[in-house]
Amino acid sequence: MILYLTGRAEVVDEYDNKLIRTVSTSYKLPKILRLFQNHKISLNVKFTRMNVFFRDQFQCQYCSIKLPVHELTFDHVVPVSQQGATSWENVVTCCKECNGKKGSKSLKTSGLVLKKIPKKPRWSPELCLRLSDDDPLEWWNFFPEKIAS
Repeated sequence: MILYLTGRAEVVDEYDNKLIRTVSTSYKLPKILRLFQNHKISLNVKFTRMNVFFRDQFQCQYCSIKLPVHELTFDHVVPVSQQGATSWENVVTCCKECNGKKGSKSLKTSGLVLKKIPKKPRWSPELCLRLSDDDPLEWWNFFPEKIAS
């Protein structure tokens, strides 16, 4: 609603019977908003354990196994004991087995290989759209490849 009210988006479709009320006005609840092209979202993505997991798609960056959050940890590529920073560029999602294998060794010494070079993401997990079966059918029109599967 903020994007719409500040002129950074337009309403493409709205719910017929759902309203958002303010003290002086009421609006139909938007079902679909379209951001204007000139609208830039500037994000400073916070470095958090969960955001690292999202960036790495909950997948160990050494053995590629996907795991639930409670079975994941993260690893400093350059260990803290070797002046490695806790930063987007030096921390990766890791399974407990690979983390134990690497320990405080360098990549070369441990024999492990990174699947991809870690870097700061340009998105925020809060802005990721995940559709579920009970979402409006109109939303699926923007993801035609998902309908076929």
